[in-house]
Amino acid sequence: MASAQEVTAYGGVLRVKEADEATFSAGASYSHPLGEHFALSLSYLNEGHPLSHHRDGVASQVWVRSGRNVPGWSFGAGVGQYYYFDTVDLHSRSGTRYSNDHGWANIYSVQATYHYPDSRWYNQVMVNRISPSGKDATTSLMLGVGYQFNGVKGDKLHVEGPAADEALTVMAGQGITNSLRSESTAIGALEYRRAVGRYVDWTVTALYEGNTAQSKRNGVATQLWLIRSLNQKVELGMGAGPYFNAQVPDGRGQRSHRAGLVTVGARYHLDRRVVAEAAWNRVVTDYHRDADLLLIGLGYSF
Repeated sequence: MASAQEVTAYGGVLRVKEADEATFSAGASYSHPLGEHFALSLSYLNEGHPLSHHRDGVASQVWVRSGRNVPGWSFGAGVGQYYYFDTVDLHSRSGTRYSNDHGWANIYSVQATYHYPDSRWYNQVMVNRISPSGKDATTSLMLGVGYQFNGVKGDKLHVEGPAADEALTVMAGQGITNSLRSESTAIGALEYRRAVGRYVDWTVTALYEGNTAQSKRNGVATQLWLIRSLNQKVELGMGAGPYFNAQVPDGRGQRSHRAGLVTVGARYHLDRRVVAEAAWNRVVTDYHRDADLLLIGLGYSF
């Protein structure tokens, strides 16, 4: 049981002390053990919708834990870095109404986990403190439900060779502009994926982000992924890379049009050739047209 990989989903409440506000919080986390008392985690966190900020992001943390994988309670404390995406209300009655800010923040966490006897399921209570420089700090209290995946090494076990896995996947879903109104539209994508190592994938993705005034953007993204297998059918991964735009919505005078794509995704191998995929993508821009792209699709491996 010492090699168990853990996946946890969270929901709870968040407090912004400086603004005296409360809102919801949510997240999901993957944890990889390093011996009995240490672990690494990658997480996505949504800090809700306070009046002037809609902030979320991805976090990487190092954990010290009292013990694991035994019935009863265990405890842990984590520290790390959080890269955030923040839609900020500029309170302007004319001109630009909001901005998409990005940056790094310290994140500190404590957790208490209850492991059920003879079960891989567990419940968890976690408190996060996020402290960006020059911005409002937040404190969240979240309850989680998690599952331990045991007995696999974590590499791409369905692959006989590190360069043998290629797939072409057609996807569709919804795009959400990171604005004060969160405008949404139908989107689509075509992804080519290749395994370049037992823990690393490379993708090239053609993206169509819809045809509204806020989302009228098309382009091609290329990403490198860290991939972990939870069993011989399920993979989790996080990818990042540049997004080259062929068509771009107006950036209100900012014409550099640089963009990147950060993605958290899951793949399920229905058989050796057919794979289902679900992904949350964040388009990161320097012209205040960030967007969430929620995609599901079906692919063919060859």
